[in-house]
Amino acid sequence: MTAIWSDPIWSQAIVNIALILLWYFFGTFLSLWNKLLIGAEQGPFGEGHFPAPFLMTSIQFFSQYMIASGLLRFGIVKRQSEDVLTWKEYGKEVVPNGVATGLDIGLSNTSLAFISLSFYVMLKSTTPLFLLMFAILWGIEKMTWKLAGVVCIISLGLFLLVAGETEFHLVGFIMVMSASALSGLRWTITQVLLQGDGHGSRSRGGALEIIQALTPIMGLTLLITSLCTENLWKSLPNSPYFSSGLHIFLTCLILIAGGLIALCMVWAEFTLIANTSALTFMVAGTFKEIVTVGAAVLFLHEDFTLVNGLGLVVLISGVALFNYFKYKKYKEKLLSDIEDMELLSNDTDQYGDLRTNERMHLLVNSNVGSSMKMSQQSSGSNASTPRSGNVLNQRRSPDS
Repeated sequence: MTAIWSDPIWSQAIVNIALILLWYFFGTFLSLWNKLLIGAEQGPFGEGHFPAPFLMTSIQFFSQYMIASGLLRFGIVKRQSEDVLTWKEYGKEVVPNGVATGLDIGLSNTSLAFISLSFYVMLKSTTPLFLLMFAILWGIEKMTWKLAGVVCIISLGLFLLVAGETEFHLVGFIMVMSASALSGLRWTITQVLLQGDGHGSRSRGGALEIIQALTPIMGLTLLITSLCTENLWKSLPNSPYFSSGLHIFLTCLILIAGGLIALCMVWAEFTLIANTSALTFMVAGTFKEIVTVGAAVLFLHEDFTLVNGLGLVVLISGVALFNYFKYKKYKEKLLSDIEDMELLSNDTDQYGDLRTNERMHLLVNSNVGSSMKMSQQSSGSNASTPRSGNVLNQRRSPDS
């Protein structure tokens, strides 16, 4: 056992597997938690679901902000960057992403009041379809027959999912698809505004620092949405969640607990991306969706028909092809960069007498390190980051 931990490759692999399992656990737990609060007929007090999903999600965001700020302020978690965003940088980098992400997660959670958790997860898996559409629309990607095939496969999977759903609800369907579109749009907008050339810039810090920067905007966006749409002055006083002092106290604990679960999930997401790459995150995310669907069927006893299963297989096949094409593209670019470096090394002494394989190793580490910095500021699964790397290497995990 000691020999395994002394090997850096094995030890890092074990850490990454542990992060993936933590992400799966907290992500699935959060999905079930939100479904029981918003979608369950009885609710925790036995008298109905929480009456204001947008308000609930905004409180979860503010809870994440307070917890992250406390951990950073008291030195429990060390800051990874001392940079302070100017108001201009905050307005350009954080606000657009925070607003879009808040609406994405808010609509996702609210849809659980109308549709099953398993159907929600399967619909949210169409996010790469919108990524492709917006990237092609803005000229970031060029349409090819391969990408067209991916779009057709994902669309076919979506059609089968809808056809096989026994409790289809149009409002819930529209909410989830709008959330998926927002998820794809926000990465595209970020790339166009900040990194139109596809290259990243300096990191804004670690996972908790990014959460601290984004969650106030996300929470404020949904708080305003809640005030405009959820009729709080009538729905809350008549709700069992606020019928007594004890219920108010328990409700606050329930909402803060949801924020804590979300924070743990996002921390696992960001740390996994920082240790590996966005590609690993995307592949692991595909299996996470299967785990969440399985948990919904097992614990919530949701219906899952044969047509649902066929649609899920087709849709995930489309997403897997999408990830494979992006991997091939990344690999081709990496090989091209290595060839360019080889040509450069023949004319300069930049790398001295390093052997060819050492130069390749240096270049690969440089590319992966850059990719990880950009990827760390992307994701999931319910919070986002102010920046994104390559827009098509980003993936948002469901639930908030």
